Amino acid sequence: MNAPAPISNAPITNSIIGRVILRTRDAKALGTFYSHLLSLVPESRSGEAGTINLVHPVSKAVLITLLEDKNAPAPTPGAPGLFHVAFLFPDLLEWKLTLRRMFAVPGLDFHGAADHAVSWAVYLADPDGNGIELAWDKPENEWPWKGDKIQMVSLSLPLRTILAQQDAVKDAPVAPMHIGHIHLQTSQLTNAQAYLDHLQLRVTQDNYSGAIFMARGRYHHHLAVNTWNTRPGISNAPNATGLVGWDMAVPGDNSNRGWTDPAGAEVSLIPG
Repeated sequence: MNAPAPISNAPITNSIIGRVILRTRDAKALGTFYSHLLSLVPESRSGEAGTINLVHPVSKAVLITLLEDKNAPAPTPGAPGLFHVAFLFPDLLEWKLTLRRMFAVPGLDFHGAADHAVSWAVYLADPDGNGIELAWDKPENEWPWKGDKIQMVSLSLPLRTILAQQDAVKDAPVAPMHIGHIHLQTSQLTNAQAYLDHLQLRVTQDNYSGAIFMARGRYHHHLAVNTWNTRPGISNAPNATGLVGWDMAVPGDNSNRGWTDPAGAEVSLIPG
């Protein structure tokens, strides 16, 4: 099953990732999970049976498209694919409210939390095993740049203390939540060059063991690849559940253009 055409009228806000496309055996169940966790609104299009778009209620952007294939095999352990999708909350209060809602989910697959010096991040997986990061960026003047390279780290995050703090109620978030970055599992780090070339990115950090971080402009990262869980020579079965592709803004005339990444994901290039 091929990825559907990009949704060109969906605003990208200040991100260059438009949406992610996931294959699942049960689109309704997975859509319910994301609707509850992220307050997204499920929408179906006529003529697209088994496809659900999850829309942000404020920005009206489609952040996730779910493609249902009841016979899809599970991803092969050790194969390249999705590590996580990072949903970025510009508003700290909205991030905290989302985390409080997250911890009320029965059977939550919680993976931990970290202070990355540029952001606070909480990690979990959806019912299909797709990785999720819920992130809040620290003020840009606090990011640890060294020349044109960022120096991200993984430190302990006192999540219980942060969530116990009382917050002043505001009328609305400063900006809508959106996809901040995509982190992929790849067979070898040299594959990063393909993303740099095709997506007009630059390396922002390459001294983090087993990973390379990339971005456009002076952001810490819009895309990352790692080899932490992959094994050489292993690939996914065709039409496995998980990442099918994503939409990405790339400068220039990208009408009807696309690119297949080294792991077989379809990247739809949209003007940006």
